[in-house]
Amino acid sequence: RERKHTLLEIQDNIQWHPAFCSAVELELREYKNYLTYEREHNLGKMPLKIDLLVIKKKPDIVIRNDIADFFLGNNIFEYKSPGDDLNAGTFYKALSYACLYKAEAAGDEDIFDADTTISIVREEKPVKLLLQLDKTYTVTMKKKGIYRINGMIFPMQILVTKELDRKAHIWVTSLTRALSRKDAQGLLDTCAGLVSDEDKKNADSVVNVASEANIELFRKMIQEGDRMCEELKEMLAPEIMEFKIRLAEQNAQLADNAAKLADNAAKLADNAAEIAKLKKMLAEAGIKE
Repeated sequence: RERKHTLLEIQDNIQWHPAFCSAVELELREYKNYLTYEREHNLGKMPLKIDLLVIKKKPDIVIRNDIADFFLGNNIFEYKSPGDDLNAGTFYKALSYACLYKAEAAGDEDIFDADTTISIVREEKPVKLLLQLDKTYTVTMKKKGIYRINGMIFPMQILVTKELDRKAHIWVTSLTRALSRKDAQGLLDTCAGLVSDEDKKNADSVVNVASEANIELFRKMIQEGDRMCEELKEMLAPEIMEFKIRLAEQNAQLADNAAKLADNAAKLADNAAEIAKLKKMLAEAGIKE
């Protein structure tokens, strides 16, 4: 018999990383002519990959975006999916990626010319890690959600997407399991204003992940049949949305059935306890069953 996958199992398999790469490209889309993106950049022959490598093609280009205004020639992103840990080990792993990248890409003469930045991205604020770093280095909050670490071999920052300005950074902040209806509306409105096919393709990736991670919210939006419903149908294939709606409804039914089974189990347990009590009373009275 074919086993049905639960909503939790499917949500555990959400492809956050490709959507994050798309979100970064959308964040910096006005600079697309000056940046090159390499997803899962291989580090030599070893099974090590950088989540996203952004190469600035012209050093004199100024990027007026809070999360990228410190970009140099090579910019490494390490992205942690919602729920993933971000600790000292993760921090130094990202730092080692930059060191390996420099060791392979640079010549002996300019090996010490950093020309590389590191951005570690996570939804929740890594409080313990920031406190640890602040004991040895200088941690500065450039803006809400943007923590710059000064004193490292490379310029580094930790981006906390939960704290970022949602309006200014709609793409990366939409990669969450806690999307509100207002945020979803803002995401779809922004998607509707995109012109280029490349931007629309990246937006599809972000919306797909956002809808999978917030399936109940999107199910309600579609069932209500408002403007958002039509915008969503235009972005996602009808069969995908139909599957997601059906999946959400099945999950709700399963939850209801589980609640009923739990209630029946409680009643059976009460009956068993009552029967045991009566048997004990009969035994004490010397009455055989």
